[in-house]
Amino acid sequence: MAVRDIGTSFDTTIFTGGKESAPYADLAPEERQAVEACIDMGLEHMALVSPKLANIIGAQREDFITWAGFAKAAMDEKVIGFPSKPGGIGVCWINPQSRQFSGDEVYTKHNGWTINTNELAAVTAGTVDFILGDGTDNYKSYPTAPYRSMSVVAKDGLIEIGTTPSFMVHQIKSETDTKYGIVSEAPTFQLPIESGVGVYVHKTLGMIPLWNDLGITWSVLPIRSCTPVIFLAGLTFYEHEFLSKPAVRSS
Repeated sequence: MAVRDIGTSFDTTIFTGGKESAPYADLAPEERQAVEACIDMGLEHMALVSPKLANIIGAQREDFITWAGFAKAAMDEKVIGFPSKPGGIGVCWINPQSRQFSGDEVYTKHNGWTINTNELAAVTAGTVDFILGDGTDNYKSYPTAPYRSMSVVAKDGLIEIGTTPSFMVHQIKSETDTKYGIVSEAPTFQLPIESGVGVYVHKTLGMIPLWNDLGITWSVLPIRSCTPVIFLAGLTFYEHEFLSKPAVRSS
């Protein structure tokens, strides 16, 4: 296991959050195949609904595989498999259960979603709200073995479903890097990515790793009062016990 520079390890732009390097473990061929199988399953379905979105996410394939090496190193170099196996590391597309471990811990619970759903709690036009973090505490992936996790959001992987986008301006900060101002999108953000499909893509600063040892806050300024449906397009790497079976997360 070696330490690798994050900024030079990827073809896609990365929001490092001030974390410039991290331990990295090489993948065995079987582990690479496992990550690819997970990616392919998601992209195949994505292409049925929005080929343009599938192309945006699919272009980051090799970088997601590189992230798997960072995740493997962060979890004691356990073997990555798809689906996961006891004693190993699994990989899945980010979902409500991989995004939040429970409602009574101090890491993943700091987010804006109603637990076990892809709906944010109701937002109010003109009042800052939060996707990750809550204005007081930062969000972190779950850091405690044997339930550790680490998610990576794709560049432009902030996806909204509905009839009209709920925000135009957003901002992301980490607990060690607060220098960046807002991201304001082009007027075309109001148009769906595909004709006749209510899928909207919000631009991001790059791929966004959700480390389990570095907290982040991601805020938005709603332009209408509603209950937004927001997905994070990306992958979660996790110890098998973190998601060993389908389960509703306790609130």
